[in-house]
Amino acid sequence: MPYADRHRVPRRTRLTLLAPDDVRRIHEATLEVLETVGVVVHSRRALEVLADHGAAVDPATTVARIPAAAVERALASVPGTVVLGARDPAFDLPLDGEHLFLSADGCGVATRDPWTGEVRPSRKQDVADCARVVEALDGLAASSAVVSALDCPPGTRVLHEFDACVRNSRKHTIVVSIKEEREARHLLRMAEALAGGREELRRRPLFTAIVCTVSPLQQERFGMDLALFLAAAGIPVSFYPMPILGATAPASVAGAAVVNNAEFLSALTVVQLACPGAPVLHGGGPTAMSMRSGAYLSNAPEALVLRGIQGHMADFYGVPAWYGAGATTAKEPGLQSAWENALGMFMAYANGADLTFGSGLLDGSRILCLESLVVDAEVFGVVKRLLAGVAVDEETLAVDLIRETGFAGAYLAADHTRRHARDLWQPLLAEVGTYEAWRAAGSPSTLDRARALLRAALAAEAEPLPDDLAGELAAIIAAAEAEAN
Repeated sequence: MPYADRHRVPRRTRLTLLAPDDVRRIHEATLEVLETVGVVVHSRRALEVLADHGAAVDPATTVARIPAAAVERALASVPGTVVLGARDPAFDLPLDGEHLFLSADGCGVATRDPWTGEVRPSRKQDVADCARVVEALDGLAASSAVVSALDCPPGTRVLHEFDACVRNSRKHTIVVSIKEEREARHLLRMAEALAGGREELRRRPLFTAIVCTVSPLQQERFGMDLALFLAAAGIPVSFYPMPILGATAPASVAGAAVVNNAEFLSALTVVQLACPGAPVLHGGGPTAMSMRSGAYLSNAPEALVLRGIQGHMADFYGVPAWYGAGATTAKEPGLQSAWENALGMFMAYANGADLTFGSGLLDGSRILCLESLVVDAEVFGVVKRLLAGVAVDEETLAVDLIRETGFAGAYLAADHTRRHARDLWQPLLAEVGTYEAWRAAGSPSTLDRARALLRAALAAEAEPLPDDLAGELAAIIAAAEAEAN
């Protein structure tokens, strides 16, 4: 079965956090904020685009007050479906509302050794190892520089991270650490080489860029310039607001939703007005703050509800939805990381997310934990099955089979069971045997089983790039390093 088909959930169960009237009220409040309060835009090019389409721009403060008509014009051109290309087309990801995908992505700076528990600064090999785990696990659909390659030169670090991903996984790559257009030019050359040319890359973009907004209500210069550059090349951009309830956004969930939505819509408006039809993904990772200590709470209930509201807004605008659902604040893999990430995934997918990320990260996105990546892939499988719903038809009702079997209980040998056996969820990690068998096996923990799968993934040989292509990627990085110096 093709990869995407294994993750197709056309009858996905949905939660309804907001009534349609409430969704529209958030939209209307957002338009009011954009037109009367505005957004600080540090990119001169973005300001010019907004001014050309009727925004009131204050040159002294760089505040742009964006009229509702400009926003609506932008929303009319944004694509409702995006296909994320992969190094191997078999792993292309359609974001169309009927598929659910989980990615490894983040921006951490440390790695927890899966065998010793030691935490150390991250490096390029960690990015490569993570990509190999993504390659090995069906539940993980895209790789990324989950942690920074701190052992590589800062000016070309994002290129080294992309290189580590594509050499070790055939799946889509997410780029989050890119900061400016200079880096993007070289990154596009690498992607074009992999795709087989500029037009093929536009048709099947091999990477997605995440561009963070700045809360509250700001668009920074490099991010917007980068988004405009990538949009012109057909690269999907996920705009990613991260307001903190009670700190950089109102403490009320609805108020924080308006700030979050205003940041996303203002960025989308700039890109669509400049490049109509450019692929834009509805992203975001809003969080909360402890009112007692000021601590960052990435998966507090209010943050999960707010991400659910984002899914409603994405549906309202008709754009693909992409949210953070991992990044537990737990400091080691265990009960807290499991419940936070499970609830985060469930709330995101049940409220419309096509793809989530943050898996495999601890300490609020700072620390890569490879065994947690394996656990999160298992959690994703459970959540996907919960939301797949129930097909009710003549075949599944099985009245003839029930009549034929009667009171014997001999369903195991039935043809019907053979036809549907693969429909049933099968765990990779969960302990499903007897207590005695578990004790006889040495009482392995869930993390023990995760580490066993991890060893197998890391031991597997990655499918190599052709020599000429591998050499071309190396040459592009070398040229970028010479330019940076």
